[in-house]
Amino acid sequence: IFGLYLIKSSLIKKLVERGHVVKILARKHAQTTDLLDYFGLEHIVIGEHAGKKTSKKLFHAFSRVMQIARYIEKESPDVCISHQSPYIIYAAFLKGKKSVYIFDNDRAKLQNQLTFPLATKIMCPIFTEANKRVIRYPGFKEMVYLSSWPMKKINLGPKNKKNILVRTEIDSAAYHKGLPLINLVKMLAKKYRIIVSPRTEQQREEYAKIPGIKVVDEVVDGPSLINSVDLVISGGGTMNRESAIMGKPTISTYSGELLGVDLNLIRNKFMDLNKEPSFNFVEKKINQRSKKMNYKKIGNLAIDKI
Repeated sequence: IFGLYLIKSSLIKKLVERGHVVKILARKHAQTTDLLDYFGLEHIVIGEHAGKKTSKKLFHAFSRVMQIARYIEKESPDVCISHQSPYIIYAAFLKGKKSVYIFDNDRAKLQNQLTFPLATKIMCPIFTEANKRVIRYPGFKEMVYLSSWPMKKINLGPKNKKNILVRTEIDSAAYHKGLPLINLVKMLAKKYRIIVSPRTEQQREEYAKIPGIKVVDEVVDGPSLINSVDLVISGGGTMNRESAIMGKPTISTYSGELLGVDLNLIRNKFMDLNKEPSFNFVEKKINQRSKKMNYKKIGNLAIDKI
């Protein structure tokens, strides 16, 4: 299995209960391997993130597929499962193994077009654009793991201030051209307790210079952190959807082409899209009641379908 959200869902537990052996593959990127260690999940590390350069990405893709193919040849799994990562699907095809490609990024058209013909089965959420061959599961991918997440409340400080979680922009992703949130954070920090979850060391250093904010330095339980704040502002996708699904006021500053799952949340007013939110806009949203959905029930239905 390759895909962190699949790993943290109860999917693995159900497979093991039915007598299957499950092995987890991961690449060294961001906090992926740190999170696996945090949750005590055994895994095999193969490769790392390729960075920004297209030439390097192409070489890395070929190398990664070959590395995974060698692992598949050695271990001989009956089926390979991936979320949005094509490498294991290509490797499984090369070695004649069955595979399941699960995706929710309907804007990664080239990647999906290259991967679909090689996968044995393809799955996506009902709100994702896809052809008739694709099997759909209810809800969103985030519901798959949130439905069984051991949710906690984290003590962030005295209750005299509201808490805002800021997830920074995606610097190295090819699909993101966003503007920094740092100026907004400086203003918000004068009134609210700000918790910043940076993606890069450079971002960490920049935000650490702002007086009065907390920069997350260690691996954290993301959903529990969201559960403990009053509002989430994020330049990415997954944390936005987690927050919106959990019923928190959520402001997406994502500047790329929106996925079908994100458009659904925005149209149904579970999440706001504002690429350059003002202080007043944030203040208005933090004092509004948010809509909620039964994500636990829907998530369990999605797991059964998968």
